[in-house]
Order: sequence, then C-alpha cells, then structure tokens
Amino acid sequence: MEENRYQSLLRAIEAEREEEERYYLKLKAQDSRQEKIKSGILLYPLSLERSNYTIGERIELSFIRTKNTEQTHKFKVGVACTLSMESGSEEVFKASIAFSRKNEFRIILSNSDLSLSQFPKGAWYLLELSYDEKPYKVMREAIYNLLKTKSEIHQELRDGVTNLNKFAYQLESKNVFSSNSLNDSQIIAVNQILKTTRISIIHGPPGTGKTTTIVALVKALLKTEKRVLVCAPSNNAVDLLAGKIDKEGIKVLRIGNITRIDDDISHLTLDEKTRNHSDWSHIKKVKIEAEEAMKSASTHKRKFGVDERSYRSMMYKESKELRKWARDLEDRLVDNIVNDASVIAGTLIGIESKILSDLEFETVIIDEASQALEPECWNAILKAKRVILVGDHLQLSPTVKSKKAMEMGLSETLLHRLADHLEHSYLLNLQYRMNEAILSFSNYKFYNGLLSSDAKVKEWTLPNDTEPLVLIDTSGCGFEENFNYQSRSISNEGEYFILREFLLAQQEKMAGASIGIISPYAEQVRMIRAQISEDIELKTWDIQVDTIDGFQGQEKDVICISLVRSNTTNEIGFLKDFRRLNVALTRAKKKLIVIGDFATLSSNELYADFIKHVEEKGTYKSAWEYMSY
Repeated sequence: MEENRYQSLLRAIEAEREEEERYYLKLKAQDSRQEKIKSGILLYPLSLERSNYTIGERIELSFIRTKNTEQTHKFKVGVACTLSMESGSEEVFKASIAFSRKNEFRIILSNSDLSLSQFPKGAWYLLELSYDEKPYKVMREAIYNLLKTKSEIHQELRDGVTNLNKFAYQLESKNVFSSNSLNDSQIIAVNQILKTTRISIIHGPPGTGKTTTIVALVKALLKTEKRVLVCAPSNNAVDLLAGKIDKEGIKVLRIGNITRIDDDISHLTLDEKTRNHSDWSHIKKVKIEAEEAMKSASTHKRKFGVDERSYRSMMYKESKELRKWARDLEDRLVDNIVNDASVIAGTLIGIESKILSDLEFETVIIDEASQALEPECWNAILKAKRVILVGDHLQLSPTVKSKKAMEMGLSETLLHRLADHLEHSYLLNLQYRMNEAILSFSNYKFYNGLLSSDAKVKEWTLPNDTEPLVLIDTSGCGFEENFNYQSRSISNEGEYFILREFLLAQQEKMAGASIGIISPYAEQVRMIRAQISEDIELKTWDIQVDTIDGFQGQEKDVICISLVRSNTTNEIGFLKDFRRLNVALTRAKKKLIVIGDFATLSSNELYADFIKHVEEKGTYKSAWEYMSY
C-alpha cells in the first residue's frame, strides 16, 4: 500500500530534519561569544548602515563588520540566520543572507510585520547562523497532501510510482514538433513527450543538451498551454533555465527567496518586476507615509495628555490603514504580474508560495531530477496534471545526512525509481562536451555504448596534446592515505605532489585552459586548496578545487581527479558507488588526468576495469616518472 511507503518517507524527512538540527546545535554549542566568532557562526559587532523595505513588506538591512574583520565565517548568500541587538533586548529576528562580501552583509528579515523603526542606527548587532526548517515543512506537507488527495490524476501518479504501474497515455497529438537546431534524439524526446498525459523522462547524460531540449519543449507546450511550471532542486539550475527561456522571448517569472537568485536574471524576479512597474512608485509613496505616521505616533508615546493620547491613537490608526492600502495595491500588482507570465520558474521548495496557490498548470518540468528528493518533487507534481523528469539517474543522488533517513528511502529519487520501468523514457544520445577518449569508459560501462560524440568535440584536445586520457598510478610509491580525526575525512599529500609535478611538466599545453582538481574527500580538497594558495607557480593558474559531489553539473577544459585511497586492506569506502566515478570522469572537455593507487583501487572490479580500459584507450603512467631521487 502506498500509505506504508509514504509514511516511511515522512519518518525519513523527520530523521533528516533532526540530523540537520543537531548539526546546527553542535555549531552553536560554543561556551563563549568569542568562540562562536572564531568558529565562523557569529558575526559581531555589526553596524547598521542602511534599512529599507523590499517586496511583501520585508525589511532589508545592510551591515558593516567593524571588528574581527580578518576572521573567516560561514555566512554565504542564502543561509538562514538570526539577528539580535546588544541592547538588553532578548528579541531575536529570523533572516537570510542576501549579500556577503568580506565585511559587508545584507539580510532580509523573514517576518513581514516589522517596522524600520525597530532597527535603529547606532546600536550593535549580532548575526548568528541557524538552520532553515522550511524545506522539511514543505516536504512533509507535500506527502500529507499526496496521501489525502482527491484528484484522480494525482492518485494515479501516486499509485503508479509506488507499484510501478503502467500510466495512461494519449497516443495522438496535434502538436507536432520539428526543429533545425536540435538533433534527432532531442526532437524525438520532445515529440513523444507532447503525447504523454501523466509522466515521462528525458534521460540526458552529461553534455547531451538537456537544457536546450527543455527550452524547446517549453516553447512547444506553450502553443497549447497558458503557462508552464519549471523547477529544479538547486537555484543554479533554475537560474540557468530561466535565463535561457527568457532569451527566447518568453515571459518568465522567477519566484523564490530573492537572496538565492543570480544577479544575471534578477530582472525576472517578482521583486524586480514589481519595482520596475509603473504602479510601484505610488505603492512606495503610501508605504513611506505609513512609516512617517508610525514615527510620528512613537514620538508622543511618553506624553500622557488627552490631546497627545488622541493624536497618537490617530497616527497609529492612520499608519495601519496606509499599510493595509499599500498591501492591497501590491497584492493586485503581484497578481497581474503572475498572471502575465508564461513560465513560472523556481526551486522545488521555493514554489511553495501563496502567489501560486490559485494557479493551475497542465505541465511541470523538473530538471536535475537525479538530485531531487522525492518529497520535494511531489510539492511540484501536485500543482500540475503532467510531470516531465529530466536528469541522469547514473549520476549522484542528492545528499542525505541521516543514515536512518537513507535506510528509509529518502536518497532514492523518483528518476532512479522510474528510469528502468517507465515506457516513456527518452535518451539524449549525442554529447557536445567531451573528447571521445574521455567519454569512452563511461559510455561502455554505464550507458551501454549508446552515446556518440558531436564532430566538433569528438577529437578536440589542448594545443599539441595527443594524450586526452591519462592515468597516473601511485602503486608502490608509499603514498598512504591520512585520516583526519577532527574532520573525519581522508587526504593523500603524495598524490598532490605527483599531480603538481605533472601539471608543471605540461605547463605549455595547459596555458589558457580552465582546470578543475576534484577529489571524493573534503580533506583532500582542503589540503590542495591550502597548498595552491601558497604556491608561487600554481596560484596564478585558472584552477578550481572541489569535491566530486560539489563539482556535479560543472565542466572544465582539464579535470584532474585525486582518488586518495591507498592502504594495505584495499578499503575504498564510498568510491564503490559507480555514480561517483561517473560524475568525476564526465567533467572534463579536452583532458582528463586520474591519479590513484590502483594496487588498492583495483581490488574493486569497477576500478580494475578502468585501469584496463586506460591501458587500451588512453595513456597509463607510473607516478615513479615524476619522482626525483
């Protein structure tokens, strides 16, 4: 029964929420303010520089950090935090970071029923990191709504996903699609999806033009539908799609937390569309009048004469009426902007907004579905009659921190669950990213040899380079892994030493190339970043260092993979997950360098196959070539 499965998902959501809360409580459990500042979870002292209203009566505050200015911190754009004043008041305000640059910070307060007068200049302010419970609330509510839905369409989707049933399909479509700019597999995917009435999949391996296909599909759908809902789990993916669709001349509205939206597409947000509307100046004027009436009332609060009491009461009433009028005007303007949009774009959590509560969609498209938790997908699916999942289930699934939640199925995505069971799943098989030698192992091992390379990229390399695929084996070099008990992660300094020697030896070929150094382990990433920052030769290169998980969805001309594991027990941990290797191997465009101890790694069949493949199709090197005596 689906109730059992979804009740398990509800318990998994709670387990993940508890794990997240524990993490933040641990961060906050410092004994002193100074320890919190040193750990980067507290900003103090902050001086208020500016305050103003944003859309929806939200207050925006801009601060400057006046002390501890060299102290690193964890306040990135979009993170949740709390604001308080060092004035004896115990009042704490929830907020999120809208801007963060060295010692300048801008926040947006969560509560809309606040006044600018509550935040005076001259006071000292504190910002402290906090965890955001909203995603868990949204996911819980989505599953509750799914279980009690009266919609036959959503009951069919729920039961079909649970029992892997066949879905109903409409075999005829008047909306026939053709395109000169798409390849055959992309055209087939769009045409067939236009015929589906419930659910379908676009399976797009790396570099196969998933975004291009989505944009084409949106244009085709809008010929017969008033508007389309486009979602993804990450803000970056939504911003990319919104920007591409906007360039096609389609009216796009990007909704969600404005602190987490890329500046390049800010003109698509409700905030900017409202500010740029001809009616906004009038609304702003009414808000200012309301604020002035409130200030006027406050200045008389210590005078107790009859006239003063009467005046204060009148001013409070006037302020309240003016604010209500401003809200009504703004609500009407927002409704007009929303109804004028052909595409609504937002994250799977961010679309849980009252401005969409009365809107109905024929179709929702969920991009990056391989990175989306099932409960957040249902939040989008329940707003439409048909769902299209786009992604690659052979790439990494979303991060789930709680082991208990993983055991209850939270890390299994809808895309992964349905990919091998859904009849209407369409593979994009022409890739535009990688040299074919780089693609070759993933192609035969994970994609059944179904992928081919566009002529433009098939043989592209760095200048004068004949070795696009290189494996450097550190077996026998004595570069054993090091476990950091504090970070609970692993590093291997010897691997970076060899990698550095290799890069410097290839300096002429690497000139002007974008380079990514990636590793499965965060400790290796930290160590390499620290080494490069102090390296006179390498620190001027265009190098980005990150974990494999953090690099998913990105690409570089050159990718160097440091696999780290080297031990006498042949333990390789989560490297056993083939999806992690697949992600790592498919980031490079023109050159891929893999470095590792294959005496340790090849005890696993996947890595044994990989070293055999490189010996046949690429360049095998021993690390001894880069060792000096």
